[in-house]
Amino acid sequence: MSKKLYVGVSRQDITPKIGGRLFGYLPDLHSDSINDNLTLTTFAFCQGITKSLMISVSIGNIKTALIKEIKDEISQKFGVDFDNIIISATHTHTGPCVSDMTGWGSVDEEYYFDILKPAILKSAEEALNSIKPAKMAYAVGKSKVGINRRELKLENRVRLGQNPWGPYNPEMTVISFKDENDNIIGNMIHYGCHGTSAGKIKSVSRDWPGIMTDELEKVSGGLTAFFNGPEGDVGPRLSNGQTTGGDIKYVYELGKIAAEDAVGIFNKIAEYKDADMQAKTGMLKLPLKERISLNEALEGIEKFNGNMFNIDLKSYEYYNKVKESYENGYEEKEYEEVEQTLIKIGNVIFVSFPYELFSEIGMRINRALPKNQVLSLSNANGSENYFPTLSDLCRGGYEINMFKYAGVQNLVDDADFYLIHETLRNVEDFLNE
Repeated sequence: MSKKLYVGVSRQDITPKIGGRLFGYLPDLHSDSINDNLTLTTFAFCQGITKSLMISVSIGNIKTALIKEIKDEISQKFGVDFDNIIISATHTHTGPCVSDMTGWGSVDEEYYFDILKPAILKSAEEALNSIKPAKMAYAVGKSKVGINRRELKLENRVRLGQNPWGPYNPEMTVISFKDENDNIIGNMIHYGCHGTSAGKIKSVSRDWPGIMTDELEKVSGGLTAFFNGPEGDVGPRLSNGQTTGGDIKYVYELGKIAAEDAVGIFNKIAEYKDADMQAKTGMLKLPLKERISLNEALEGIEKFNGNMFNIDLKSYEYYNKVKESYENGYEEKEYEEVEQTLIKIGNVIFVSFPYELFSEIGMRINRALPKNQVLSLSNANGSENYFPTLSDLCRGGYEINMFKYAGVQNLVDDADFYLIHETLRNVEDFLNE
């Protein structure tokens, strides 16, 4: 095989059965209907002997251990290096629960084993078998689909809403691939925003990104996938003044705007060119705080009682885990090491993060690497936690509490500084190989 870039794309339906547990907002929220089918789309890239896969899955999050299990099986069956695979969740809140997050419900194992995992494996195989010589192009534009969702109330407390002066990245990127006959093979859309337009409805949906990708597929003729960027503090800019809906109409309302933006950016694409492809996995070394004291843990446990879910149950579990760590001879660690996969296609570099990154983090990475189009991916190759900036910690709020109650030892307050510099080191090492 020559050094030309080869690309293949495959689509699978991953719609759950009605009655399954939804990722959403409550641990006992179960679907009662299907608004639109969930899908996963796989892009296979091959150049010389190097193969890589990028898989977009229309669900909320996927548990890190399950991601590793799937990647290992793909590697063994299809000869793609484990380190060259990114599996990215679009983060729709109206999809099945596969993240196993305390307070939000455990993994729907029937869905995972019977529907999701087989579909990912089949899609990977089909994408690899369909590769053909390809050229790529991309264009960048602006979209106001998202808005910072950390609304500061008059009582000086942060709630989920719309914060018009808070940071968010309006940049939307459309990457497109053509074959030798000038037919579109597939498109990728990158943007950072939660999939919460529908709110707490019980109908399965891809949320606003589904409307957007469907429209670009119709216009371009090529399968189109959404890859979510830093969305930890960014929600959909809904006409109800919120960032969560409660009615499926908001999915269509915002999806139409997103579709117009994506199609407009796609239409700006000029010349398709040959591109090189590289892939590798590096490590992020992130410093940890010391544990809180045993007395602090016991005092924390006493604050909670009764029927708990979401952040209350997660906080209660945190204090109990710390208590158990003192009973079980836990040895404190100085750092947490996290895998990070990078896939470069032409001038575009995709960088995986198993976190829900705050928007500013992605923008700071981009500013440090102006010569490349660096696209940070949230909810990619794992599901770990929110990752806020130091400047947001003082305000508190839902995302900050999630960050503070993540594990026995939590990341230091200025973890964003280390995450950015570790990422820049990985990218620079990658580019210098």
